[in-house]
Formats: sequence, C-alpha cells, structure tokens
Amino acid sequence: MADTSLLSAVRGKSKSVTLCNKSLKQIPLLLCKVTTAKQLTLKNNKLKELPYELESLKDLEFLNLGNNEFETLPHVLGCFSGIETLHIFNNQLNELNGEVIARLFNCRLLNANNNKILAIPPEIRAMKALKILCVERNMISVIPKEILSCTEVTELHLGNNRITELPRELGYLKSLKKLLIYKNELTEIPDEIGHCQALEVLDVSCNNITMFPEGIYHCKLTELHCDENPLLEHLPVLSQNINDVYYLKELCARMLLKSFKDRNSVLRKAATLRPDVLNILKDARKCILCERSYLYSWLECVNFVDAKEVLKLSNKAGKIPIRVCLCSYECFHSDNHDYYAVSYPT
Repeated sequence: MADTSLLSAVRGKSKSVTLCNKSLKQIPLLLCKVTTAKQLTLKNNKLKELPYELESLKDLEFLNLGNNEFETLPHVLGCFSGIETLHIFNNQLNELNGEVIARLFNCRLLNANNNKILAIPPEIRAMKALKILCVERNMISVIPKEILSCTEVTELHLGNNRITELPRELGYLKSLKKLLIYKNELTEIPDEIGHCQALEVLDVSCNNITMFPEGIYHCKLTELHCDENPLLEHLPVLSQNINDVYYLKELCARMLLKSFKDRNSVLRKAATLRPDVLNILKDARKCILCERSYLYSWLECVNFVDAKEVLKLSNKAGKIPIRVCLCSYECFHSDNHDYYAVSYPT
C-alpha cells in the first residue's frame, strides 16, 4: 500500500508525503525518489534510522518523526539544510547529536519532547533561525550558555526536566516571549531575566524558588505561574540594629563609584586609565532606596507584592516575594519603605 501511494507521489511530483501508523521499521527506498517533497510525515511507526539515500529530498522543509524508536538523531538530517520544522517527540533519544544540530541552521521549530535527552549540546549556537525549542519531559540538567546565540527564540519549553539553574546569558534573548520551566529543580531565577523585556509568559511552577529577582519588574509579563514553590512568607520578626562593617576593597570601590558622578574627579580620571579596575566595577549595583552604588556588600531584602496588580498580569498569582538589595543597614532602618530583611529558619 505504501509503495502504491509513493509511486503516485513520484509520478505526481508531490510536495507532501505522509506515511503514518504503518508500523514501518524501514523507509521504502521509493520514498527517496519523491525529490519534490517539501513536507514528510513519518510519525507513529517503528523507525530506528533513516537511510542516507533520503538526502535526495533536498527541498524538505517539514519533517515529522514523532512516535518512533530513534535513539539518536539520524545523520541524514544534516543534509536537509532547508528544514524549518523538525518533530522528533516521543522517541528514545538520549542526546541531540551536536554534529547534526549544527547543520540545522534554518530550523525554526525543534520539538524533541518526551525523550531521554541528558543535555542540550553547545552546537545549538548554530541554530540562528530557531524560534521555538521544545524539550519537555526529558532528563536535562543544564541549559548551555550558547543558547544566547539563538537570538530569534520566542519560546522555550523546558518543563519536566532536572534543570538546577538558568544561565545569565538568558538575558540576551531579547525576543523571548514564553519561558516554561515548570517541574525542575531551580532555586532561583537570575536577575538578568529583566533583560528579556518581551517576556510575556513565565511558568516556574513546582521548583525550589524562594523569591523572584528584582529584574522581573522589567519584563512585560501577562502570565506568571509559580505555585508549588517554597516562596518566602510574610512573617515579620524583630531585627537587631547592626552597624555596617565593610572590607577595605568594598570601601575603595564605593569611593571610586561615588567619584564617577564628578567629571572633574581625580579618582575618576585615574580609574579610567585602569581597565582592570573598570572590569571589577562593572558589576556594581545601585541601592534601590538611596541609589548609592555598591559592589560586593549588600543587605538582601524582600518586598511582598500583589503580582497581578504590580506586574499587571492577566492571571492571579497572589502575593509574591521579590528580592531587593540595599547598600547598608542604615538604609534598611530608614523610614518609608516596605522591605523586609530575609530571615531563614535555623
């Protein structure tokens, strides 16, 4: 039956070929003669490999290999430089072959959900056109920093893995609109998330997050899902009035940072001649209360906000704790603020 339909496809110079639910263990070689095909659907079979002869389908743009028995990405995929959509969900993949991934530079959607993938290879940096990456329900523990090269990405579906942290480089994804990373092992979200100013949907449900970074204020979220996390609770306790004690390096850094406000400062002019000093000072932050700059020493505080009201969400997320940093106990003990010092149970 498959050969009959393929023969018709060859004669009719078909643009689309579908061979689904046929329990195929091997590809009929006649398929390799449908060189006009742009779409090929082979889902719901028992395929473990693809023949190299399939490289004759030079114009292929869409390929669905879902629900098969592939344990690795077929090498012939690297011959399909025009592939824009690749589905290989519900297989037995334990890796995304970097050599193959590096040649999918026109791929816009990669769906590898529900496999046994342990890692996303650094070669993903070659997928410059990638817009949607789906790797949910795998065994991934690390997101490589090379993801920053995929600047066109709008959606990352990373739920149900073993991810323990998000790279700071995530902030380079200026087009990112949807980040789904529920059911992982995150303990925090990097402050650089605030650079993803197109971000609309963030799902971090079922992780180990205690509070959100200050950068979340800069996102344009419409949905935030954060249930089943050990978020800090609003239970005020009495704090002691402690004097600030800084290391010499911190004192010097603050003095230099203060001098930068004065264009005629001798310290500022001297610092600009020292690239090593400027490299250290580039990590400086500003106190959210007094706006004075600091480098290494700060007081970690938290602000409890109504997420729906403050972040202007379309869904109810309740009150959430957002991390803020103050430069000193002096600022903390000043009046007219709603920040609480963080206290962890002992």
